[in-house]
Amino acid sequence: MILIFGGRHDPNIAVLADRLAARGMPFFDLRIGAEANPRLRIDLARQLFEVDGEAVPVTGAFLRHDVFLYPTEDVAGAAASALNWYQAVRGWLVSQPGIRVFNPLYPLRETNKIGNLIEAAACGLRIPPTIIDSRPVDPAALPGPHIQKPVAGGEYTAPAGQGGASSEYPRFVQPRLDRPEMRIYRIGGRLLAFRLDSPDLDYRQSQNVTLAEAEVPQPEGAALTRLCDRLGLDFAAADFMTDGDGRRVFLEVNSQPMFAAFDRVAGGALSDAIIDSLSP
Repeated sequence: MILIFGGRHDPNIAVLADRLAARGMPFFDLRIGAEANPRLRIDLARQLFEVDGEAVPVTGAFLRHDVFLYPTEDVAGAAASALNWYQAVRGWLVSQPGIRVFNPLYPLRETNKIGNLIEAAACGLRIPPTIIDSRPVDPAALPGPHIQKPVAGGEYTAPAGQGGASSEYPRFVQPRLDRPEMRIYRIGGRLLAFRLDSPDLDYRQSQNVTLAEAEVPQPEGAALTRLCDRLGLDFAAADFMTDGDGRRVFLEVNSQPMFAAFDRVAGGALSDAIIDSLSP
């Protein structure tokens, strides 16, 4: 049986649950939220994983750290709860050799966007000319339009130089690239690609984006597979844009990508690939 775990407000978990139901596959739904959470009990000595007093016979599991937190004034408490739930469930599942889980070893290595760019270049992917600067840069001193984004994420992409002294911390500074953007998912042994068109610098802020299925480009597909193998990722998504010469440029790889909107465009193909990879 496949177990799905994540937040009740997470649309990605919702589309996967709907696909499992549509395929008539039994699954265990372990979603958490503000209230009425089940009781989780893990007995290490007896090797038992129990929910509300019942042992759960898991053969595969899909897990997402809940970032779609419920409305609350205690944001820090909600975040701590989500993290502890995720660590408990994932910690047990990845320790069981008979349970299929994506990216079982990836959390054991440091997740670092700078390191991933260097690894990507070593695997044959083109990366943008990149500097990291802890001070806002002078756009006039740069050769053409540039963007900035924090090295650890958590902030939208913005024009280079934006922000004052109160926000002095390391950011990537890179040339502004062109669309269409491409996202390539790696799910088990499969690659699935999508084209993204948007007039905005960062479509995540406006949600003004058009998605369409696309052919997986080569040699980028093969190079991305090498990168994911090197990083220990069998579930991931990588983003690409194009430079002034029309060449695809690797931006980053995400080990917990959102996929609900892409899955709807693909008629459930992403959910199917997840389910098939986690099934015996």
